[in-house]
Amino acid sequence: MKEFFIGEIIKRKRKELGLTQEQLCEGICEPSTISRIESGRQVPAKNKLDALLQRLGLPGERYYALMSKDEMEISNLKEKIISCNVFHNSIEGLQNLKKLEKLVAEDDHLLRQFILRSKIILGQLEGDKVRLYTFEEKKELLLQAIRLTVPNFDIEEINENLYTVDEIKIINQMALNYSNAGQDKIAIDIYYQLLKYMKKHIMSLSESSKLVILITYNYSRSLYLEKRYRDAIEIANQGLEVSIQSRYAGYIGGLLSVLGHAFYEEGMMEDSKKYFYQSYYMYTIMQDEDNVELAAKNLKDFFDIEVWN
Repeated sequence: MKEFFIGEIIKRKRKELGLTQEQLCEGICEPSTISRIESGRQVPAKNKLDALLQRLGLPGERYYALMSKDEMEISNLKEKIISCNVFHNSIEGLQNLKKLEKLVAEDDHLLRQFILRSKIILGQLEGDKVRLYTFEEKKELLLQAIRLTVPNFDIEEINENLYTVDEIKIINQMALNYSNAGQDKIAIDIYYQLLKYMKKHIMSLSESSKLVILITYNYSRSLYLEKRYRDAIEIANQGLEVSIQSRYAGYIGGLLSVLGHAFYEEGMMEDSKKYFYQSYYMYTIMQDEDNVELAAKNLKDFFDIEVWN
């Protein structure tokens, strides 16, 4: 699709949703910029185009945007940092973040948001060691990150705004931070609001299924910790259904484990045993040795079944 038509698509969808230019572009770009984009007088940078399309619930991979040399370097650094996040390689990740910070423009809220979110995951260097942020530090940094692009963000009124995929990931991090601090009631409310928002706004995006699965896993886990076992089963099954439909196995082992624990607490032993077995075999297939050992321990502790060699 030619660049000229991108603005037409944005304008049509924005009006369909009843949004003003100011509402759509808040935290991403100036209203004058969105006006030029919609009229075809300006081609947006890729990160801004992606963010605008995500807020509108449009699949950005269908549309074309030019990438400058700097944008390509930024994109490559972001991929490296994300890989370091996944594999818990904090030192290399923080080194790449330092390079990325040298390229970020003062008004590039999206990139600054990514940098903050990555720091929260990776931690900070103190001498030659990495120190992870405390609950309160993460809470403050996550609020700073989301308010770069959503200045009026309120954790109790999540559905009052439109969000990009990265903004949804930040809100998920907020919930996880509360859960890790033992504040699962707050986490549960955030997950509830997030799922409600996603079902209404962004299920057409290619990344939405993976996000739903991640959120349902975290959500069901928090429900279990709050002893809401029936609710945990319902949400975990929703996650499994989306996993199967999307052919994404990333959190299936975790969802099965939640089901095993929740059914056990409900006194449904055969169901519990079935899901613990399935969790064990899923982790075995994925070659996730740490969780294979944990799943084997669950079978031993709950049913005195030996499967670990």
